[in-house]
Parts: sequence; C-alpha cells; structure tokens
Amino acid sequence: MNKDLVFLGIQGCGKGTQAKLLLKDLPNHRYFEMGQTLRSIMSGNNMIGNYIRDIVNSGKMIDNFITHDLIHTGLKIAEKNKKHIVIDGFPRLFEQAEYFSKKMDQMERDFVVIHLELPKEVALQRMVKRAEIEGRKDDTPEAMQQRIDIFTKETTKVIKHFDELSKVITIDAN
Repeated sequence: MNKDLVFLGIQGCGKGTQAKLLLKDLPNHRYFEMGQTLRSIMSGNNMIGNYIRDIVNSGKMIDNFITHDLIHTGLKIAEKNKKHIVIDGFPRLFEQAEYFSKKMDQMERDFVVIHLELPKEVALQRMVKRAEIEGRKDDTPEAMQQRIDIFTKETTKVIKHFDELSKVITIDAN
C-alpha cells in the first residue's frame, strides 16, 4: 500500500492493537503513536515534559502547536527514509485535521483514515481494563470520561471532515 494510514476512533477501540497487527504486513510503513510520543516526552523532568504531563494527567487535549510539530516531524522522518506512516491518535480536533490535510497536500502524500467504530459504553469498559493492566497514570475515571467527551464533541467532526474527502473506511471494532 502506497498510502499513509490514520487510525481514528474512540479511546479503547483498539487503534494501537490494529495498527500494530497491520504493520506486520506493511514493511514500508512506520508507526507513529501520538499518545506514546507524548508520554515519552513527559517522562523527562523538564519544561516541556512537565507542561505536557500536567495537560495529559488532567485528560485535556495537548495544544495544537505541540501536536502539529510532532506530526510534522514524524512525516518528515518518514519522507526522508522513503517510508509511509501509520498514525495512531492524531488528528483528534478539527483544527488538527485541517492542518494535517494541508500538510499532506504540501508534502504530496496520500492517506486513508481507518475509523474503528465502537459504542461509548464498550470503550469505557475497555479503558478501565487497560488501566488495570497497564497502570497508566492518565487512565483515571475523570480523564477517561473527558477523553470520551472530546471524542464525541470533537473527533467525530474530524471523521466527518475526512469522510467528506472520501478518505474514510469504517470498521466495526466491537
């Protein structure tokens, strides 16, 4: 496949799991997970890490200037290495989707969005189970609910935007 892939869906729908399984059959693709990238940055005791940690632990969305710079860097690395990219966890906001679409046009990269559809109730059950297994500090009940609310209010607009561009494949993740 000569396209970049973007996995979108409510938290707990299996974006990371499905992306990693697909990567086994796509040797020319590299994985970019926004959440893991942010967790790596916030593991450092420095100005940027501390700033991101405070936002992530509150369950709020990271500032666009940070996510835009990170995705641009990931795309440039993929381009430099003549690879495609599988993106997990970006874009989540409409402004991010607009930035991403523009950046992809500028870089002359084609992409498809894989939307993993899952009911909110099932997503919350999976997130609770993941919190128990992985022990992630950002998987508090309040943060989980906030992320579901952001998906419902914001990320659904992103999926609609890409669907209007005929870029979306929807898969039942239940």
